[in-house]
Amino acid sequence: MKIKHMISTIVFGLLVCSAGLYASEPAKEGTLSVTITPGASWKTERDPQFAVWVEKADGTYVTTLYVTQRAAKKNWLFAPKGGRPESLPVWYHAVGSASVVAKAQPDQSDTDALTSATPGAAGDVRKSARLSAGEVYVVKVEVNHSFDYNESWPKKAKKGSAQYSGVNGQPSVVYAGTLDMRSAGSGTNYADVRTALVPAGTGAVDGRDGNLHDDLGKLTTALQIVGKAEAAWSAAE
Repeated sequence: MKIKHMISTIVFGLLVCSAGLYASEPAKEGTLSVTITPGASWKTERDPQFAVWVEKADGTYVTTLYVTQRAAKKNWLFAPKGGRPESLPVWYHAVGSASVVAKAQPDQSDTDALTSATPGAAGDVRKSARLSAGEVYVVKVEVNHSFDYNESWPKKAKKGSAQYSGVNGQPSVVYAGTLDMRSAGSGTNYADVRTALVPAGTGAVDGRDGNLHDDLGKLTTALQIVGKAEAAWSAAE
């Protein structure tokens, strides 16, 4: 009995040590790249506003890869007195509306690297950031056009009605995709991980909250701003 107990103790001790060594292994770092292909409605009379960011599976904000300069600095032309919270409401609520650029990426000292004018429609938009493996991440893109009216959100809608959107027109569209990085962050097999970003919902048309709303069926041209979006993570060499 004593020998069996001793053997069991040794085996258990080895398992604990192995688990400890595995847990202490640092998560593999790599580059997360998000590619957005402009759609038919990307470039109209006005440029789209959009943001690209990462959250954990539980909704915890991680980092922002990119946000258009006008949306980040809230430098709107002919904006109402209350500003434009409806432009990118899901992203605004994710990072907090005050000091948006500073909160978007705390270790980002060069805000010009995080924000810029809206890229043109000539080719794909590619943005990237460093990201550690070992977690489940959700990559999101929110995009919006001002004055993008349709039958569900008409220009002549009366203030206070369910159809009223101010200068917003159709609400923002949020694209999302899940990157399961747990297998990419263990052992020695650091395979690339990728996902397509698909429409997950809309932002609040009046910017009142950061929730996803089920208004996709009412959208028209708003669903044509982005042609395709995808995210890919590659391990660092």
